[in-house]
Amino acid sequence: MAPSPPHLHPAAGQGSLEYVGLLALVAAALAVAAPAAGLAGVPAELSRVVRTGVCIVGGDVCRASDAAAAGLRPCTVSDRRRGGGAAVTVLSLKVGGGHEWLVARRSDGSVSVTKVGSDELGASGGLGYELGPLKAGVEGEAAMKVAAGVGWEFPDAASAGRFLRAAHHGLSGATARWPAAWRSGEAGLALSGWAGLGAVLTGEDGTSLEGPSAGIEVSTASAFGARIGPGSTTLYLRTETEGAHTTGVLDGLLDVGSIGPVLAEYTRDRSGPRELAFRATTQGAREGRVVETVARLDLRIHSNREVAARLLRHRAPWPPSVFADLRAAVAHAVRFGTVERSVYAVEDGSKSLEVAGRLGLELGLEAEYAKVDRRLVEASARTAGSQVRAREDCAA
Repeated sequence: MAPSPPHLHPAAGQGSLEYVGLLALVAAALAVAAPAAGLAGVPAELSRVVRTGVCIVGGDVCRASDAAAAGLRPCTVSDRRRGGGAAVTVLSLKVGGGHEWLVARRSDGSVSVTKVGSDELGASGGLGYELGPLKAGVEGEAAMKVAAGVGWEFPDAASAGRFLRAAHHGLSGATARWPAAWRSGEAGLALSGWAGLGAVLTGEDGTSLEGPSAGIEVSTASAFGARIGPGSTTLYLRTETEGAHTTGVLDGLLDVGSIGPVLAEYTRDRSGPRELAFRATTQGAREGRVVETVARLDLRIHSNREVAARLLRHRAPWPPSVFADLRAAVAHAVRFGTVERSVYAVEDGSKSLEVAGRLGLELGLEAEYAKVDRRLVEASARTAGSQVRAREDCAA
């Protein structure tokens, strides 16, 4: 009887397993031998090499060169935001302003610095009535906000540090030495409202007591702006909505949380349309986490440009048909563009203070200090034709 043929194994899978096994064996051997040879730094470097090797076998984005080949930009691995603002309310008129600095470090070592100043003018009003022990009220506020920003790009943290130290003593002198990479301006409208129902109870001694109450809060803000840099211009629309948020006895029944901020960006350069991008920020699965997702569509590709053209043909005030074209553009970007997802751990040490009183007039004072630090904990990307791949090149 002829001998049975040998059992065949899939070559690709076997090779991958053998490669991982070989890396693990070498890692274990050198981890033991290196300290004995006086090479204290070898295990850490070896760990990085092994991690990269396993990453390559898994088909993820492992190195900066892999990211560049896939058309992916460096990740923002950390950023910190500092700033403050104040507002004064007289009767129902509110006037305020503020400023913020944002310093962001990327995975390729580069650093961006942004300074934004804003001014706000708002008005508020309300209507209420009482019927027996019941009372009801409606309040609303509208505010117009304008902001101007300027940004700088630095090749490394040391250069950014020198700029920030110089800017501390005078921004004009620092700008003369380090010219701005881009400037931006935007104008927006914010609306908020509250509607509630409550009860006024009378105690045994005749005094009035506030009884159970319930209310619903809704707020929305939108802004349109432009960011202009050497050879390119980006127009963007940002919107953020919160509601319906409930207060009082309805807490947890109607609360649907926040949506946004959501941004749509359109970029042109000297050659014409360059990119259409959609950005969204949501709460993460764990407390203290936020997730940023961005879908990009390269408009140098004809089929992508056609989809974007149907959306961009609309002019304000936008007709209802714009929403169908917007959904089509987002779906096309998700399917044929690049989708990046970044998860950040957030530490928010911001503080605020509100004081109200009556000195012949109704007066109010608001002050706030922003202190927010974010650190990248997870990043992934999907390019056209690929599965979702972890971005190990962004590991801090």
